[in-house]
Amino acid sequence: MPPQTFYIYGYYGSKNAGDEAFRLAFRHILPSHSSLRFIRPSELADNLDLSSQIRQDVAAGKARLIVGGGAIIGEPYFWAHLPAETPFHVISADIGSQDNLVNRYIPSLAQMQTSWIRSETDAAQLRKLTSLDRSISYLPDIVHSLGPSPEDSQVVASLDRATRNRRLLELMEKYCENTQSPDKLRDKNMAIFLSDHYYDYKTIQSGNVLEALEREASDRIFLRNLRLSFDEISPYYNLYFFSLSYWYNSIDAFVGYRLARASSQSVQYNILSRYIDPAEILSLMPYFDTAVSMKFHGLIFPLTAGIPVMNIGNSKKNQDLARQMGIVSVSPEEMTMPLFMTALKQVESIEYSTSLTESQRLAREAIHVTFSNPDLWD
Repeated sequence: MPPQTFYIYGYYGSKNAGDEAFRLAFRHILPSHSSLRFIRPSELADNLDLSSQIRQDVAAGKARLIVGGGAIIGEPYFWAHLPAETPFHVISADIGSQDNLVNRYIPSLAQMQTSWIRSETDAAQLRKLTSLDRSISYLPDIVHSLGPSPEDSQVVASLDRATRNRRLLELMEKYCENTQSPDKLRDKNMAIFLSDHYYDYKTIQSGNVLEALEREASDRIFLRNLRLSFDEISPYYNLYFFSLSYWYNSIDAFVGYRLARASSQSVQYNILSRYIDPAEILSLMPYFDTAVSMKFHGLIFPLTAGIPVMNIGNSKKNQDLARQMGIVSVSPEEMTMPLFMTALKQVESIEYSTSLTESQRLAREAIHVTFSNPDLWD
C-alpha cells in the first residue's frame, strides 16, 4: 500500500516565494490521492506529540517523511528538530553554504532513504558521507516542473508589444508603491530578482573589524556597479524589481530601494513593495523578455516560461544551478557595467535562449519521469 500522508518538512509560511513554490511543486509531483502536511521547524520544536505522530505513522507505513526543499541539509536549527529515528527522503534540497556543519548530522543521515538532491556535487558528497547502500541521486529542483499555463502564455504571445507592456504595467500597479508613467514605457521588460542576502555566508563571517570594513566596501562597489548597469539599460527596458522574500529578517525590496535612491533614473525603477505568491509570479513571467537574478528561484521562475536569465548571485546554490543549466553569470566580485552589458548581449541572443529552453525541457522531463513511476512509494 502506498502511503496515505506525506509530511513535508521545510521553511514554509515565511513569505518566501521560493519555499512556497515547493508547496505547488509537491502537489504536482506527489500522488494526487495522498494528503500533504507541510511542517516548519518551529512546529516540531514546540510539539513533541507531532514529532511522535510522524514517527509512528512512518513506522506503520501510513506516511512518508520528506525533507525539502531548500538549502537546508546541515542547517543547525532545521536539522536538530528532525524526528529522531524516523526514515526520511530528501527532495530538492542541498547542503547550502554552511557545509562545514554537515558532519554534525552524519548519524541522522543513516535514516535517509531514496533521495533526490538538487546539486550534483552535493549528491556526490552525501553518498560519501553515508556508509549504507542507498539511492542518492541528482535531480533538478522540482520547481522546474511548474510554469505558467500554456493558455496564458499563448494569450500573452498573441499581444503586440505595446499592448503587452501596458497590460504588465497595469498588473504590477497593485504590487508597487510607484510605477513609471504609461507614456514612458520602453520596448522590452526585465524581471529583476534582488536579494538582501546577496553575499555568501562564508564571506560575512568576518574575523575582525578590518575584514568587516572590507566586506562593506565591496558591497558598496557591487551595488554601485549594479545600479550603473540598470541605469544604462533603462532607455530600452522596463525594470521590475521583485521581492521573493518578505519576512521579518529578509526583505529583498530593500536592495531595490537602495539602488533607486542613488539612481538618476529612479522613475524607471518599478519596485514591487509587496509579497507575491509564486503562482502569481509564474503567471507574470510570459510578459518578460529577459530576467536577472541574485535569487535561486529567481533563476528558475523565468526558465519555466522560456525567459532567458542571467545569474548575478554568488551563493553556492546559484553557482551550482548556473553550472548545471548553462546560465550566464556575473559574480558580485566581478560586476562592472561593461561586463554586465556584455553578459546581457549574450542573454539576449537566440542561441542562448534556445540552449536554456532545452535545459529547462530536460529538467522538467527528468522530474516527470522520476515521480510518474506508479510504484515509487510502495
